[in-house]
Amino acid sequence: MQVADVDTVPSLDRITRLASYAFNVPVAFVSILGDVKQRFVSQIGLPVQETSIRASICAHAMTANGVLVVSDLMADPRFRNNPLVTDAPHLRFYAGAPLIAKNGVVIGALCIMDREPRDFPYIDQEQLSALAHLVMAQLELRNMSGRLDPVSGLPSRHQLHADYPGILARTPSETRYAVAVDVLDLPRATEVGQVLGLQPMEVLIRRAGVRLRTALEGIATIYHVGVTQFAFVVNVPSAQHLEYLILELRDKMLRPLMAAAVPMSPSFHAGICAVVDDDQSSHDLLRKLLVSVHGAFDARQSFLWYSEGRDAQIHRGYQLASDAKQGLLDGDFHLEYQPRFGAQGLKPVSVEVLIRWTHPTLGAISPREFIPIFERTALMDLVTDWVLDTALDQLQAWLAQRRQIPLSINISSGFLSSVGAWDTIAEKLSSRAIPFSMIEFEITEGEWLSPNSTAVGQIAAMAGAGVRISIDDFGSGYSNFSYLSDLPVHTIKLDKSLIDCVATDPRSRAKVSAIHHLAHELGYLTVAEGVEHQEQLDVLKGLGFDQIQGYLLAAPAPALKVAELFEPVAEHVSPAGHAQTQSEKVTPIQPHRLIASEFAPRQQRVARRTYT
Repeated sequence: MQVADVDTVPSLDRITRLASYAFNVPVAFVSILGDVKQRFVSQIGLPVQETSIRASICAHAMTANGVLVVSDLMADPRFRNNPLVTDAPHLRFYAGAPLIAKNGVVIGALCIMDREPRDFPYIDQEQLSALAHLVMAQLELRNMSGRLDPVSGLPSRHQLHADYPGILARTPSETRYAVAVDVLDLPRATEVGQVLGLQPMEVLIRRAGVRLRTALEGIATIYHVGVTQFAFVVNVPSAQHLEYLILELRDKMLRPLMAAAVPMSPSFHAGICAVVDDDQSSHDLLRKLLVSVHGAFDARQSFLWYSEGRDAQIHRGYQLASDAKQGLLDGDFHLEYQPRFGAQGLKPVSVEVLIRWTHPTLGAISPREFIPIFERTALMDLVTDWVLDTALDQLQAWLAQRRQIPLSINISSGFLSSVGAWDTIAEKLSSRAIPFSMIEFEITEGEWLSPNSTAVGQIAAMAGAGVRISIDDFGSGYSNFSYLSDLPVHTIKLDKSLIDCVATDPRSRAKVSAIHHLAHELGYLTVAEGVEHQEQLDVLKGLGFDQIQGYLLAAPAPALKVAELFEPVAEHVSPAGHAQTQSEKVTPIQPHRLIASEFAPRQQRVARRTYT
């Protein structure tokens, strides 16, 4: 039974308090004896947490036949010089019932002591023995599956829940703090598992647990609460003292550990939460610690205190994710359309589809808030499907009104990573008789666009069919022209962050100019996003941008209002005697020259392309 190296067992405190109350004594404790010392894993009234084995009265109780009773310690030559007798608290009476495991091994004793000599009749001895059986049952339960983590051998999350009431009773709330430590972030743990296998990763976690337990010996009990996460509750004078402790712990934990003969460097991210509310459950405490640990990950900091604001934000995100599907059914989502204009004549050439959400209780929700939430869940495909159907239905209606309004639709990386993405889109277009050349899909730049990925194959199929592809928010993140050479891209949309200072900052203007001219040299059409001021427009026109989009020219608007910007195509009678639209007279928009069944040669890509 693994108890010799345990500092405290708070789940035993209720039994210890019961013994103190039942026998009306000021001192009661559970003593676990090791090789050189005894630990008081649960105690009331003792000023120490451990003593040497030589000073242990309980060592005698372990060898006694039944309950050891010493009516007056001063009168017994074995104990009259014991520090608990000669020094404070000057104890005189002792009774101890041995703790006997199922295999017959005695591991310690449940003991009571008093400051005055007293008798201890047989009926009281039986009751003390009964309480000792309860202590032993708790200790055995602690060692059962679920109470000790099988990897680290440390008390598990379930044991923390059992110990939590005792922890609260032991420590004053004003100096009580809970800490969670993650020793190996999940992506890294996955990588280690793939390279070395699970066993070396478990060795790494086990050794990290040993290092934590050693560093906090005598300070706090360590619980293994997650795959790579450990937690403890500690009593320190102030928050500043705790931060010093965390930093010392970090320095010890970041030293390399050996796993499969490979030195590995653990990570260290800690979350801290003050434990001031005795009504707070251990489950809620662990949840708050997770909030702060992941906050430390996101902020790339060694530790982070629990924040109610961050917690509320996470709850809000969960609510949005939970309400989205019903919101689609209830009509809480709608589309708006923001026009793009030719830079020189400032005539509208297309519209970008923008999703909007009016939540029934939270009101208008920004796409900047809900889109990242959807992208982390299975909702993104559902929402993308709704956007495609709604936008294409609107385009079909516009075509029926003889308004040719090309659509630009944002498509997520997750959707494009599906093998059937283009087949799904092609079926939607064909069923509505919408020319593929009327559609542009906007994708965000990123490492997900690797040459052999499923997404690149889907993008190539779209472009080969005549759909145009644009890179949205270029310049906001993973900006790299080299990977664009492997993609059938038609348009580069420069991010608003690049455009904001183009009229006032020469360095910003130089960057925008360089990107624009290089894009033109490579044969891409350029669009400036987020244009809000006339001075920006003047600079961008002077640089030779192809198209402009922004609130200066037009804000996102409902379909009916946007349609007014586009003149209907007039009908006339053809020589064959049937009504013919103007679109049938002009040269149709050709599929993007860059694409055939295979990517076109490099020299073809430098030709300038614009919307017809």
